[in-house]
Amino acid sequence: MKIKNIELRTILNSRNERTIEVGVNDIFKASVGGDGSLNKNINENPGKETSIEFLSTILNKGLYKYDVESINDILEIEQILLSYDKSKELRKIGGNVLLALEFALLKLISNNKPLSVLNKKPDKFPLHICNCIATNFNEKKSVQQEILLMPETNTFNEAFFANSYIYRRIGESLRTNERSSNGSFITNLGNETAFTYIEKLTNEVTKSMGIEFSFGFDFNGESFFRDGMYKIGKERLKLNEHINEVNKLISRFDIKYIEDPLSIENIGLMEKVKADYVAGGRVFKGNLQNLKMFARYFNSAVIK
Repeated sequence: MKIKNIELRTILNSRNERTIEVGVNDIFKASVGGDGSLNKNINENPGKETSIEFLSTILNKGLYKYDVESINDILEIEQILLSYDKSKELRKIGGNVLLALEFALLKLISNNKPLSVLNKKPDKFPLHICNCIATNFNEKKSVQQEILLMPETNTFNEAFFANSYIYRRIGESLRTNERSSNGSFITNLGNETAFTYIEKLTNEVTKSMGIEFSFGFDFNGESFFRDGMYKIGKERLKLNEHINEVNKLISRFDIKYIEDPLSIENIGLMEKVKADYVAGGRVFKGNLQNLKMFARYFNSAVIK
């Protein structure tokens, strides 16, 4: 299908931050805008010297009637734009614009069914993980911890259905619509109480639908480590006490995945955390050099 026109417009993401939506042929639209604190290497949006109007003109002139039929065609367009920008930081284009354009083109070649053009027989399918509850939330300090739902299903659609059902139940039972920028319902419950509450809901679904669940937990240890102590809620824990408490939660609630359980200052003791998947996020900050430096302490990574 040929590109007839490309439209760019400024919108706000879930953090109320400026990002760019890209539309192709007036139908296929996409936008991105992640946590910029996790990737300082690429400009999220076009630099001040490049207006949205100017960039829109460049894209329309350069890609008008470009025939896009496959993912390879999208990758060719990516190379064209990288050649135009010529900066590692994507100062002219911005990473959000490039990625949103690629998502919109993926919708274009698949007629809004992107999974139909991706690998239909993968060795593994992506696990659907749902950010459901934010604990120890502090909007002023922009910190929180998050409980994640991880259904054990045979298909992505089943996992999505199970997560969506429980997510709605959480909103209804907590009687709140207050959510974090990641979409998690904000609660004053402590971590253990929140996990007990979620465990009750998942057990109900397991009985009625036959779907088992395990949990994930974004601990965000870096944000809660101050003056040699992990200060979480009313707790003030030394390193070994903190690791013991983390492992108690992992054992008690079948937490398979844990993210950033320790501060970077304590990264050498990451092996003491007993989850199946111990992931680094803020320690890497989307930086390849950080990944090379610290990867040996983890078996998973959050890349944005």
